[in-house]
Amino acid sequence: MRVLLFMAYIKGESVTQGSLFPVALDELIPADHLVRVVAAYVDGLALDALGFSKAVAKTTGRPPYDPADMLKLYLYGYLHRIRSSRRLEAECQRNVEVMWLLGRLTPDFKTIAEFRRLNGKAFAAVCRSFVQFCRRAGLMAGELVAIDGSKFQAAASRKQYTSATRLAQQQAALDKQIAAYLAQLDHGDKEEAGIAIDRSAVQAALQQLQQQRESVADQQDFLQQQGLSQYVQTEPDARMMRYAHGKMVAYNVQTAVDAQHGLIVHHEVTQDASDNRQLLPVAVATKAVLQQETLTAVADAGYSNGEQFQACEDQQIEAFVPANRAVNNQSSQQHFQKEAFTYCADSDSWRCPNHCMLTRKQMNKGSVIYAADAHDCATCPLKSQCTDASQRFISRHAHEEAFARMATRLAENPEMMRWRRQTVEHPFGNIKQWIMGNGRFLLWGLQGASTEMALAVTAYNLKRTINVLGTARMLALLA
Repeated sequence: MRVLLFMAYIKGESVTQGSLFPVALDELIPADHLVRVVAAYVDGLALDALGFSKAVAKTTGRPPYDPADMLKLYLYGYLHRIRSSRRLEAECQRNVEVMWLLGRLTPDFKTIAEFRRLNGKAFAAVCRSFVQFCRRAGLMAGELVAIDGSKFQAAASRKQYTSATRLAQQQAALDKQIAAYLAQLDHGDKEEAGIAIDRSAVQAALQQLQQQRESVADQQDFLQQQGLSQYVQTEPDARMMRYAHGKMVAYNVQTAVDAQHGLIVHHEVTQDASDNRQLLPVAVATKAVLQQETLTAVADAGYSNGEQFQACEDQQIEAFVPANRAVNNQSSQQHFQKEAFTYCADSDSWRCPNHCMLTRKQMNKGSVIYAADAHDCATCPLKSQCTDASQRFISRHAHEEAFARMATRLAENPEMMRWRRQTVEHPFGNIKQWIMGNGRFLLWGLQGASTEMALAVTAYNLKRTINVLGTARMLALLA
């Protein structure tokens, strides 16, 4: 005879059973929980000085929500990949951690969204304030910073993007369709054709095409008047930019990351699709944040720019950037290459293989053009090996010495590019994946994108600091 044994399930309390849950919200939040750090940090801020609206409550009228509570809510949200105002409203009603953080306040989503929209500059000030807190806490050595840029998708759809090239294509297509309809009308007017056409339908279609043609012409005029090559109709601040997997309507976010603990020292949201004009402004701003006379910065080849190299040296910024030089594909391999010529710095000229001089002729797009004397080339026995033109030309970058010094620095410090990779890639990965959720910006325009990025960078730095110091040490520093 077998005895069957049945194991009972773990059972919870009955929903109708009375209890004292919770005795206090504070009992449900561990002493080392992240929300305690968020609360302690925000409570220590002078929100009025940072520029938050309604930081000083009025004595009359309906009381507003405390900006401190709203700031805590947004920091908590970005730390947990919750950026939508509707989702933040739901968290206030269901999340015990948010209940503790806000004292069970339940603002509606419109109030939450309006707070973020009105306080963009104040969020940026909070981000800068936390960077200074990290600097005073000794978390930023300032010995080496890595600079990099990444594309973040704008709120606007790429369907709203237009450009001079695209408009020209649309114009040509519309002109072709209009010509086809006009040809139908003309063909129908001929008695010998014997073809019956619906003239009213053709004319209606023709009128619609002509209206589209006028709209395209208006857009072309607008681009020409504004001096723009592209335009996003619903978000004019955004630009079409290339990234690893194609193109998207986006902003280029620049960051400078301290190599000691991977904290973001400075960030900037830009409309420039290229990085090669960003080295100097980002490095100068970073040096100001760190309050240092000198700075050592490393960046990838996308920042290669001789003029900026020289300007960084003038600003006491030691940069390490691989040169990205254009290759001359026009010259025949049978002709003497530039390396066969010798530059004479004293006379600012070049000596050719036949010992004739090429003197400075003109400037062209940041390069100095040197030309040999046409008579020397005509009588030169090596001319067939040098050029097919009447005289030989050589170009030299206006900041060639800066390129040479950069190459020397990199050759003496080959480990710099390894430091760059392990320093600057991690923050972007965390912001895109764990804070933004691989999503686009929710706010529109450059100001909206800057607001969101300030919140994202503050959340990243806060979480990174807690990982480095621990919650207890952070609370002690904030106290």
